[in-house]
Amino acid sequence: MKRVNCVLSATMLVLLSGCGYFGSDDKQQLEQAWLAKDPQLQQVVEQIRANGLDVVAQSAAAGTVSACVTQKLVQDPLGKLVNVEGSLVESAKVAELLGDLQKVMEQDVSFEKLASLLQKGADAAVYAKSLIEQQGLEQALQSLKQMALASEQFAKQDLGAHFQQLLLECKTTEPTSTSVN
Repeated sequence: MKRVNCVLSATMLVLLSGCGYFGSDDKQQLEQAWLAKDPQLQQVVEQIRANGLDVVAQSAAAGTVSACVTQKLVQDPLGKLVNVEGSLVESAKVAELLGDLQKVMEQDVSFEKLASLLQKGADAAVYAKSLIEQQGLEQALQSLKQMALASEQFAKQDLGAHFQQLLLECKTTEPTSTSVN
């Protein structure tokens, strides 16, 4: 029964996000402004979101900004969350976001709880939706547990600051590279 409720929860989140209930235009605009400062990073992030992290990592030419970014994201416990638009400027603390995300993925969603979910868990729901789409519900829950354990060292850091730091390391280590394959 719990699995049915989880599947129902995931379905509700997908449907609601498709209707525009879970959207953060402000975060997306802030993220686009930040990415616009470096077209190479912007192109890599767009490729990752369009094709998936694994695909871009496999096709990235060695020594490029793309290879650097994908390598850092593949090695990072939170790297899979970069697929969510606005994640590069997400102000939520990593530990809090992961806790909210786990609650959203494990709770039974009813119409009574929906209003509360919309108010308190909208951001977490977007990340949950992304993980479920990428991995399926059971694997997403497992990944979430691994993220929580592996991210203790930067648990108090903002998710956006964490991602920006990773991406900027590629910018500073690859100043002459212009290829973003």
